[in-house]
Amino acid sequence: MDKKKIIIGLILVMGAIALGSTLAWWTWSTSSNEQTNVVVTVGGITINYEDGENITNNNLIPTSTKEKGISKNITVSSTGQVYLDLNMAVVTLDDGLKDASFKYEIYNGSNLVTGGNFANSNAGDNIVLLSGVEVTSSPTTYTLYIWIDGNMSNPNTMYNQNFELRLNAEATDEKPLTGADTITNIYTTADETEVVNNGVTYNYATEVGMMEDIGGNIRYYGADPNNYVTFNNELWRIIGVFNNIDDGTGKKETRIKIARSESIGNYVWDDNENEWSTATLQTYLNGTYLNSLSTESQAMIGNAKWNLEGSSLYKGLYANDYYTFERGTTVYSGRSTEWTGKIALMYASDYMYAGDLSKCSLDGYNWDSDQTNCRDTSWLRNTSTSQWTLTPSSRYSPWCVFYVYDSGDVDSYNYVSNSYASRPVLYLNSDVTITGGDGSSGNPFTLG
Repeated sequence: MDKKKIIIGLILVMGAIALGSTLAWWTWSTSSNEQTNVVVTVGGITINYEDGENITNNNLIPTSTKEKGISKNITVSSTGQVYLDLNMAVVTLDDGLKDASFKYEIYNGSNLVTGGNFANSNAGDNIVLLSGVEVTSSPTTYTLYIWIDGNMSNPNTMYNQNFELRLNAEATDEKPLTGADTITNIYTTADETEVVNNGVTYNYATEVGMMEDIGGNIRYYGADPNNYVTFNNELWRIIGVFNNIDDGTGKKETRIKIARSESIGNYVWDDNENEWSTATLQTYLNGTYLNSLSTESQAMIGNAKWNLEGSSLYKGLYANDYYTFERGTTVYSGRSTEWTGKIALMYASDYMYAGDLSKCSLDGYNWDSDQTNCRDTSWLRNTSTSQWTLTPSSRYSPWCVFYVYDSGDVDSYNYVSNSYASRPVLYLNSDVTITGGDGSSGNPFTLG
């Protein structure tokens, strides 16, 4: 057979659909069941599917590692600036395989992009593997793993079951909006008014419960703004969109910062000192707790450089004061000035800026004396117990950290060995998108 005909048979001609004047989408899928490499072109993106785009098996067995299951390399490259969505359609799936131990994960090198399981999957579902990924002329290889996790309980009903999955791709020449873009647009398209607090003029978008702090970061404020988001199948809340977040390598990006809606319980900050890099709570959050999150959620969290500067003052401090000294140079002798990791706690400034500064004119130490206009206007005060912050004290060091007292004021005279409510806080990866919802508690933002 003519080799040219074989190549033509493997390369499908793309279809183009114009959406508006600047946006174009191209889609591709096939019902081919070939188990040879398949090369397709989608909107300028060349995709090489190792062993074809179909994935079928009727005799999967539990394995100790994902590498012992099904693995497929997918290599992509492009001749221009194009963005790729790669999906995995569920064609058939026997009921016996609908279990949390039947898993999938896709990696870029050693970096997990996303993953999940088929416990709630049905024929006709379309699972997103890659979303809005920029493809360049330099080939990038992704590896998809599908396996039954033998480290989990595996019901007997999983054996000798059939399934068929099919990869399909879409491409666009317009860069997708990130989640940070979406939240920023909510703020910038709303009417703004000026609010003066402690001599600082802020821009407030009162109709959407958002404001801009002294660092140019956009934050949600008020007693109950529409900043709810589903993360790890739980309710979390968006603190805001933050600029120039360093991932620890010097790369700085604009990223969404979120906090769990409720505390995970009362924990000691540390046994005896206010050094976050070695703190008991830090170790727990970035070990046991992080590992307890879903695979999809873990893939959305990026490393970030967290500032660990403190203050020798404990009263007379306003939101802008906390924000400034947290990024200053004051630390107790020998303490770290920064830490790179994934999960930490809210800053004292986060709590203060979450309050309505158009109503509250008091410093943080005295917020409890005007509960209506100060303490009760901050959505970050949603617990009846005191809460830890990440912000250390340099006045009472080496043992003290700023905390939000249960009455609503901010103080630093408290030992790290005390047990207080602990609320995980993290920065999402910059490419995480908002796929739905309006941010209300009944219809939270969804992430993708």
